[in-house]
Amino acid sequence: MLILGLETATRNCSVALLRDGEIIAHHHQIGKAIHSEILPELIATITQQGQLLPELNAIAVSIGPGSYTGLRIGLATAKGMAFPRQLPILPVPTLAALEMNARRQWSAPLVLFIKSHRNLVYYITSANRDDFVLNRPVQHAPFDEILAVFPGYMLIGDAPELAPAGSIQECLPDAREIALIGYHYYDQLLPLSRPDLEPAYHSNLELKGWQA
Repeated sequence: MLILGLETATRNCSVALLRDGEIIAHHHQIGKAIHSEILPELIATITQQGQLLPELNAIAVSIGPGSYTGLRIGLATAKGMAFPRQLPILPVPTLAALEMNARRQWSAPLVLFIKSHRNLVYYITSANRDDFVLNRPVQHAPFDEILAVFPGYMLIGDAPELAPAGSIQECLPDAREIALIGYHYYDQLLPLSRPDLEPAYHSNLELKGWQA
């Protein structure tokens, strides 16, 4: 099975190619508002200028939460490639990819987050290194509140500026983990592939936060 992974939810614009459970190619570029320019180039490079596209069996894409524009670019690109070829799109939770990436480095209890706006973040918690869960409950809160509620947890995410230097370990979701999760959880994600698939912005959590 050949799966193309796309990650555009954060400033890490990355692509990966997985064959039968092994990452065989990976490219990325980090920057702000670069996805629309860089993503087609990265895909062309990783697929050997399109030569491998006929071999693709699925496209796994980071589905959110994350950058509104970035998520739309990633999903639109996946749809444009997948549906003409009748390929499934595997929507991978972005924070699950971040957790898998972080667990390569850290075994402590973790709070894994992606910045929403101002000092607000979307986050999940992971207390057990061996207990990976595809769909952990996503929560939304001011970062200061997380500091108070989760003492003893390592803070892992994409916005180290939210806390004093050294308090946060910067880590970004990556297309390698998107492709790996797409492969290992293929049977769970396949039923979610449909033409009207939309990014999981989790905006309902923001509305609840503002109402509170």
